[in-house]
Amino acid sequence: MRFRRPALVVIAALLVAGACTPRDAADGPAGGSPSSGNGAGSGGGGPQACDDPVTLPEPDPDRPRYELSVNVRPDGDVVSGRLSVVFIPDLRTDRLVFRLWPNGPRQAREGASLEVGGVRIDGRAAPSSRTDPTTLEVPIDDGLDPGDAVRAAMSWRLDLPGPVFDRISSDGDSIRLGSFFPLLAWNPGEGWMTDPPTRSLAETSASPTADFDVSVTVPEELEVIATGSPEGGDIWRARAVRDFAMTVGRFETAQGTALAPDPVEVTVAVDEDVDESPDSYRDEVVRALGELSDSYGPYPWPTFNLVITPHLAHAGIEYPTFVMQGAETTGLVTDHEVAHQWFFSLVGSNPARAPWLDEGLTSYAQARIDDQISFFADQEIPEPVAGRLGAGMEFWDEHQADYFLGVYAQGVAALAALGDGEVVDCGLRRYVAANAYGIADEADLLRALRSSLPGAAATLADFGVTP
Repeated sequence: MRFRRPALVVIAALLVAGACTPRDAADGPAGGSPSSGNGAGSGGGGPQACDDPVTLPEPDPDRPRYELSVNVRPDGDVVSGRLSVVFIPDLRTDRLVFRLWPNGPRQAREGASLEVGGVRIDGRAAPSSRTDPTTLEVPIDDGLDPGDAVRAAMSWRLDLPGPVFDRISSDGDSIRLGSFFPLLAWNPGEGWMTDPPTRSLAETSASPTADFDVSVTVPEELEVIATGSPEGGDIWRARAVRDFAMTVGRFETAQGTALAPDPVEVTVAVDEDVDESPDSYRDEVVRALGELSDSYGPYPWPTFNLVITPHLAHAGIEYPTFVMQGAETTGLVTDHEVAHQWFFSLVGSNPARAPWLDEGLTSYAQARIDDQISFFADQEIPEPVAGRLGAGMEFWDEHQADYFLGVYAQGVAALAALGDGEVVDCGLRRYVAANAYGIADEADLLRALRSSLPGAAATLADFGVTP
């Protein structure tokens, strides 16, 4: 559940009101082989829908490779750095496109601003232009053919807002940084993604799987928790992930190991301004990683990091291998954010065009392991958004109050309408296996579902999903 969605405000209200009561967290590691075909959370011992193992493909060897420096200055509410990235297209292109998400309408109103300077291509100064506040284009002389490599470099500066309910926030030494630096927006096989930014507390960011080597500088008394793994000193390294995010502060931490099915090192850090223990969150993450890997295939990264941070109410924001959540978010929110590691992180999509592939599939996976399918599927969908599940973010910007019911709940209802949960899980496993590390669309989902659910296209069309 990305708190970037207006839905999170609704989820927060539900949690406070006690409308959702997630299953208690397990006491320790919970896992199993991804080939088990287990429909986790089904509550019964019925026959397995499929037992084909999920064998993930190798990430694209020509994926972008970032080198990023991040200098955090809490006393000046500024983060700055340099970025260098090697990009190899699989289609001909005459430009590079970087998205500057802190300049989106909502973030700009809150006070965030991302500026870029000193753009260089293969070591030479290069012109650049903004086609809108969130889109930086850099022309390439003579263009790039498939397989050509180019290195782009630039400096950047991010002005931080105050303590806001968003992915970028600053409150003294507690700093949240998500979608905060220039990010390539290439969709392999299609080209550049230049969809307009959302006006909502939502998401239109999409990016290819990439590698990140990040050098982080913070005041000596502060700590960093981020995407990937710390490599000693101030270096963080992440491989085959779509984005890099981080949190700065003073933390109480707890560690554990999940089996998903390979061992995953889990770290939970609670900011000193949040009066909670990290232990229950760690146990919940360990359980969720194990059960979700049983249902949808292996979690392929060696670490998972969760930070409980101020000013996020009862909400969460997911990034690859890394999640930021507010206080009192064990249970539903934690399980939802962990499920995003399969539906957003491992299998990407373009939320500007089909946000339900992100939030709807994630909500279904979370509801399966928490026995909450009926809670979501039984929600009454408001008339203006009923049957519009497949709509893009421009539609949902006009229906922000109904986003949770129209995307999260209606997404669960649509998948539940396909039939037996274990059979649906089987189709989703095949979707993961076929599209891991890529950017999928609704046609990819239907292709995977049809293998075990021949009537999937007609059923989903009733909900407004028409690729």
